[in-house]
Amino acid sequence: MPTTYTDQFWTLDPFSPPGAGTLLTFTVYDIIDQNDDDFLTGAGGDTINGIDITQTYLGDTVTVDIGGTPVTITGATFYLANGTQVFTPTDGTVLQDVDIISATGVPSQSPVPVALLPPPCLVRDTLISTPEGERKVQDLRAGDRVLDLDGVPMSLRSVMSRSIPANELRAYPKLRPVRICAGALGNGLPHRDLLVSRQHRMLVASKIVERMFAAKEVLIPAIKLTTLPGIYIDESVETVEYFHLLFDRHEVILAESAPTESLYLGREALKSVSAEARQEIYAIFPDLKGAVADPIPARPIPSGKRQKKLVARHAANQKPLVQPESARA
Repeated sequence: MPTTYTDQFWTLDPFSPPGAGTLLTFTVYDIIDQNDDDFLTGAGGDTINGIDITQTYLGDTVTVDIGGTPVTITGATFYLANGTQVFTPTDGTVLQDVDIISATGVPSQSPVPVALLPPPCLVRDTLISTPEGERKVQDLRAGDRVLDLDGVPMSLRSVMSRSIPANELRAYPKLRPVRICAGALGNGLPHRDLLVSRQHRMLVASKIVERMFAAKEVLIPAIKLTTLPGIYIDESVETVEYFHLLFDRHEVILAESAPTESLYLGREALKSVSAEARQEIYAIFPDLKGAVADPIPARPIPSGKRQKKLVARHAANQKPLVQPESARA
């Protein structure tokens, strides 16, 4: 069954924008990744608001007037079969009704990863394992040490955050976090309820993983786990503050003692953070700016179809998502 997402759009084509001062009015539409391959393209039957996508342009920008200040938003533009074009941000911006100043469109098409739609991150007050014990994510600073899955200390390069107030959560339900209840992953993990954004990946380690992927562990977005008991979108959250933890490379760390990912610096993933955050990342890792290949993820990341199959097998066999290695022998 294809996956449905919800996102916010302006109706415009940045390659041929309306005149300066034109009012842009945002709308919320459903998006369907028809073949569930984790990319939106003009060739797979993907739709927005029930209308087929015909072309996709990733990296367009729109500059708007917000309270007298020019603000540039990076995003993706979709051409639809009914002749309209719509733009959605990939930098974490929440749209509002504003006047346009200018816009730029990229010349070439490219698929739009669905991972760019919601922000991938941890929630305020999440306890992170460090050599000095567990610390709240908002108390961590650049230079602090955090433990990886094997207990090795690593230095944080940066901590970035973004607050989302109640009115934005009501307007954009996709920004609501996934709650992973204590013990829902198996093996007593997490030790306390863990809240993460929908696309934040959790580590899955089981015999089923080994049989399907010839790997001991894989990373799966939290939203894909919500068909399992004790894991669900938390509609009761009124406000949320999300945090990115950045290391020298993609890592598996411990949040509420459960293995999860740090911020992944793939080229497309970088487009999901704000322009300010992206500038900070480029200052820390200047080689990323001209990179022609993605860095290696900390663990394999299966395709959307295989993620669903993995979760379905765990559900059918009632097997925990995280098993100690001794139980997988």
